[in-house]
Amino acid sequence: MEQPHDYYERKRMPLRVTINAPKRLLSLTVTQSQSLPFLPDELIREILLRLPARSLLRLRRVCSSWKSLISSSQFAKDHLQHSTAADPSLSGPRVAYHHFCHYGFGDFSLRSLIENSSKPTEVVLFEERRNYKVIGSCNGLLCLLFNDAGINTCVRLWNPCTGLLTTPSVECGDFLSDRGFGYDHVNDKYKLVVIVKQRRKYTTRIYTFCSNPSKRAIQGIPFRSINGDGKGVFVPGTATLNWIRRDAILGCLVFSLDLVKETFSEFSLPLNDPDDKTYIFLRLCVLRNCLAYCFNHETHWFVWVMKEYGVPKSWTKLAIIPCHPRLSNYCFRPLYIWGNNILVAVALTSKIVLFNLDNGSFEFPVLKPTPSIRWSVFIYHESLVSPPYPVLPISSSQIQLIKR
Repeated sequence: MEQPHDYYERKRMPLRVTINAPKRLLSLTVTQSQSLPFLPDELIREILLRLPARSLLRLRRVCSSWKSLISSSQFAKDHLQHSTAADPSLSGPRVAYHHFCHYGFGDFSLRSLIENSSKPTEVVLFEERRNYKVIGSCNGLLCLLFNDAGINTCVRLWNPCTGLLTTPSVECGDFLSDRGFGYDHVNDKYKLVVIVKQRRKYTTRIYTFCSNPSKRAIQGIPFRSINGDGKGVFVPGTATLNWIRRDAILGCLVFSLDLVKETFSEFSLPLNDPDDKTYIFLRLCVLRNCLAYCFNHETHWFVWVMKEYGVPKSWTKLAIIPCHPRLSNYCFRPLYIWGNNILVAVALTSKIVLFNLDNGSFEFPVLKPTPSIRWSVFIYHESLVSPPYPVLPISSSQIQLIKR
């Protein structure tokens, strides 16, 4: 059979392989003298920064260089910052809570709750010989409170994604209700602020988590006038813990504690009229990384967001939420805004509420099993951040995962 006129010419040409891609724009020419495509380390790092934390844990096994990169503290910080800033859903936001009906605590996926609201969301229950209680979250770390041998109140930091738990624990004495957990990004320190009761005396203390945990008393903090549940709200990027304080003359104010300088300041709330007694059940929270304020006024809940931290003029009304028949008029706490229009909140009797900011509709997704959530509820983002001093992997002697 006669060959095409260019047969021998084409036989000497290298093989051209085209990889399937939209509009066939991507092609690759491979010859015996060429090596496989090479990606520079900088590009590999940028690609890995865009993957979820749990995927990166598996990718550490690819090679030693990837393991070294993914395990570095700087990569963990950059990954957390990128994932929460560019796409919060990438960092796997989850809801952690103290389980009053069981020893230990549990959590569940926020993505599953919202994207499959018509189906029951699976709840992860953790069981431990001590009664751990979640009292704060920051950068993917949970601050856990427990009683050591039933005598001393202690705290530990735990990363649920990596399974690393701090050891030893920090002994804090006896707690009162007022406390807050946050991150001093200037000194790269995690700090816990509590009121400690010892021998009928009340002392405000700051505990710093490090290789040699430290504590010191601070004076002049007016915690006796704190309003609400006493849980300090940490605002990312500001290194501050925030409470609502009631003043006899000025009414209710935001009491802000700077974790870097360990000093406090105050600023006003929106619609703060000391003569108007109808603004009740005041609560602070964090929405879109901004300080937020929620209160009940007769038949509605009002939610405000502070666009510029510490500047009262930047308070902006986010939503007016009617008191739904399935909600209690005095128990409503915003947790998170998913996308641009879904406000996630927790209400009485363990109800998780999804409120559409655009059309004002409600959804009440089901959790399985139904937990007793109450008010010890925290949003955390799955991250690679390690607790700040000697850690050990999770094991059956610490916290046992009984359902996933």
